Amino acid sequence: MIGSDEESALITRAEITPEFRIVVFGRNNTTIDPSMDLNGASRRALTIAFVLALTEISGVEAPNVIDTPLGMMSGFVKTEVVKIASDNSAQLILFLTHDEIKGCEDILDERAAQGSTMTNPAHYPKILKNDPGTKEAKVLLCDCDHRSSCALCDRYESSADAARGVA
Repeated sequence: MIGSDEESALITRAEITPEFRIVVFGRNNTTIDPSMDLNGASRRALTIAFVLALTEISGVEAPNVIDTPLGMMSGFVKTEVVKIASDNSAQLILFLTHDEIKGCEDILDERAAQGSTMTNPAHYPKILKNDPGTKEAKVLLCDCDHRSSCALCDRYESSADAARGVA
């Protein structure tokens, strides 16, 4: 999932012990401590790989729901994770931030059956361009996907844009 070839891969294999501990191996069969020896993106990719493997082994067909799985991942790793997760899930539900979506638009166009946008009204006026009409702590849902926005979910790209009121 992290896109390395076998000769240069930091992770060569991983397994679960009878005590249900995840053991990760690197080159020359050395043990790797994921919390110390791997970056955040590699840890996330490894976690997703284990979730997919456990789902497959269980034989239970159920949705895989993953919240912000692509954080700290580069473009290649992000796209590979989305491809592999969608190929190995009966139903994949991803909660993605706008930054996580960047670079994955074409894959989402191809593989997503449905998209929606969840908006936190507390983000107005710093992140949201338009007043959502409530300060209540709740999620507002619209039918916008990764390619569209509406008056409810339209956001500023950066804090500098927000300060200038740039559309």
